[in-house]
Amino acid sequence: MSVNRRQVIGVLVSTAVVAVGTAAIALNRPGASPHQAAAADPVAARPAADPAEPAAPKGPPLKVARQSLDIAPADRRAHTLKVSERRTDRFSLLGITWTDPAARVAGTVQVRTRAVATGAWSPWRTLDSDDSLGPDTAAERGGHPRGGTEPLWVGPADGVAARVVDAAGGVTRALPAGLRLELLDSTANARGASGGQGGGEEAADPSSPAPQPSASEETSAPPPPAAPASTPPAPAVTTTAPTKAATTPAAPRKAARATLPGGLPPYVSRAGWQADEGLVKNAPDYAGNVGVLFVHHTAGTNDYQCADSPSIVRGILAYHVQSRRWNDIGYNFLTDKCGTLFEGRKGGVDKPVIGAHTYGFNTGSAAIAVLGTYIKDRAPATTQTTIAQLAAYKLGMYGFAPTSSTKMTEGVSDGKFPKGTVVTFARISGHRDGVATECPGDALYAQLADIRAEADAGIYGLTAKPGGGAGVSGGTYYTRGPVTMTWAIANPSTVLTRFELLVDGSVVGTAGPADRSATVQVPGGAHKLQVRAVRDNGATGTSTASTVVGDTTAPTFPGAPAVVLRGGTVSAKSVPVTLTFRAADNAKLASVAVTAPAARTFGPTTTSWATAVKPGGTYWKLAAKDVAGNTGAATVGRTVVLLPETKAKRGGKWRTASKSAHLGGKALTTGTRNAKLTWTFTGSSAALLFARSTKSGKVDVYLDGRKVGTLDLKAGKNSYRQALWTRTFAKGRHTVAIVVRGTGGRPTVTSDGLVYLR
Repeated sequence: MSVNRRQVIGVLVSTAVVAVGTAAIALNRPGASPHQAAAADPVAARPAADPAEPAAPKGPPLKVARQSLDIAPADRRAHTLKVSERRTDRFSLLGITWTDPAARVAGTVQVRTRAVATGAWSPWRTLDSDDSLGPDTAAERGGHPRGGTEPLWVGPADGVAARVVDAAGGVTRALPAGLRLELLDSTANARGASGGQGGGEEAADPSSPAPQPSASEETSAPPPPAAPASTPPAPAVTTTAPTKAATTPAAPRKAARATLPGGLPPYVSRAGWQADEGLVKNAPDYAGNVGVLFVHHTAGTNDYQCADSPSIVRGILAYHVQSRRWNDIGYNFLTDKCGTLFEGRKGGVDKPVIGAHTYGFNTGSAAIAVLGTYIKDRAPATTQTTIAQLAAYKLGMYGFAPTSSTKMTEGVSDGKFPKGTVVTFARISGHRDGVATECPGDALYAQLADIRAEADAGIYGLTAKPGGGAGVSGGTYYTRGPVTMTWAIANPSTVLTRFELLVDGSVVGTAGPADRSATVQVPGGAHKLQVRAVRDNGATGTSTASTVVGDTTAPTFPGAPAVVLRGGTVSAKSVPVTLTFRAADNAKLASVAVTAPAARTFGPTTTSWATAVKPGGTYWKLAAKDVAGNTGAATVGRTVVLLPETKAKRGGKWRTASKSAHLGGKALTTGTRNAKLTWTFTGSSAALLFARSTKSGKVDVYLDGRKVGTLDLKAGKNSYRQALWTRTFAKGRHTVAIVVRGTGGRPTVTSDGLVYLR
């Protein structure tokens, strides 16, 4: 973030280095630094279209131990401060915060720390006084964020001293209220958080006198630095009313036309750097797109080891959330001097997550912060390439060229511009372009033109997917013939030479620079289809792979479909039945449909349909379709027969009940115990029909001479022609009988007959 030219960043002298317990991997980038092998596992390179989920973490989330020391002076009018050397619990990153985020420290904030490994005290080091208020959304501002310096990585330490001195020739004013010294241990062996008022003890060991300043130590307020050797380029931003001041974008300088691979660079996911997700309480917010990538630096030491980068990122997360009271780490991405890319604020590397990085312009932008300070020293080439590749990816997702510009509106009343000012930004801008700060440092800011040119030299915004001739399910495409691949790209056609169509990584065809679709033959089985764009400078970019399955085999119906009777109301025109079936496919089934006697389409896992048919013969036609478009068919035929009660052999005393609600207007009824009706038929399924009422009794049911159950016909209201007992059996000659139980107080049983299938 911000850097004040009057401040001098000291040199880290602590010699202890804490290694992070994550596996090492080298980035797939030409010229990658050997230090990259010491960083946490990066996720594999991501194509522009659809980044896959990050790799599984190499270890559990690591909690950051926190000590928060109250260092507010007793005199509220004080403009200087001295915190004597004191021993503390172990920490590795520190910062100073205060209550009002809009307040500023007029003087120079400095700290010195005691190294765990040697016990030596460092020189005084200056903390950058943050000129950014961070979050600007109402939801995140509602968390009452605190003001603060930028955090400083110091390595394993167990003692601290702090001071605020008047800047030479500067304005003096009272220190902000609520000053706190935040000590955070984000190393792999942190001992767990300590919260609240916490505090260290004064260092007072008479056998170990306080160390005397060395020749390199700064013992007074820092003098103003010499003027920079060259004037930094003009900000790449213009504004329109209500402000009158406007500057013009810096002209891009010639840069090495590096060939960037398309898509997101390899990156370390939040799981990879073992973020403590328990710190983040609220879900991320999203904008409509990412129109600008703001480049920051963290204004910390450059003397860190790249193996410590995950610890530094964890510390920044804890500092932003616990000390500054933001919802999450402010930056969307971070990178170190070895070019390793880290996922920042959660919500998806391929999503327009609203961060807390460029106050007033957080919505519709993203930010990447480079670990370290880049006032005089340029960021390494590998870091520059990482930023360029990230910019090409994030901007290209929305069709924005890295060398173009856009307009954004100042969204806050206390920002760099009056609220409502329309500001023109380069698509790749520095933090200082949107906020009154010197971040990302003169040297890194001067590299932005090269970064734009390098990003523009690659392929960006390339997306491709199978179109005509393929169906899709669960992200996988299926086809029974050729597939039409369609693609889009943000690069103008004038800088392209061709597109290459890839099947399993091999070129199977080419298309012209103006083409946006082509047909591809897909062999049987699963294959990876991609489109590779080739530029006039030799740069290439490849779309994310789409899995396409070549499939010419039709679905089948293992086992014949079947029809059985089911319970429900029977009439002379409608008998409830269930059609059962099971379709299968060698690749991916899409649907199952009944096409006759009525049309109905079901999902691929459906295996039955409860329906009704007219008495008489019926044929059901079924069709199964797979995602590729192949179809298979099956049929089943059955005849529904109504056997009225008059067709039953009677035993005992029965009488005829006449009522239009009965089948045929008549039924048999009795209250005589052991009265019996028997039907004989040839079929495969049968159902007994009854009338029901509050006075209906019970009957025993017999199938082929054996008792198979008892039915209680009592109901809360009158109903007729109810199929209460259904049974399916092997097709053949069968008998079904009912025997009246003579239930006490309600012996009546009324039979409406039997229905069966043949």
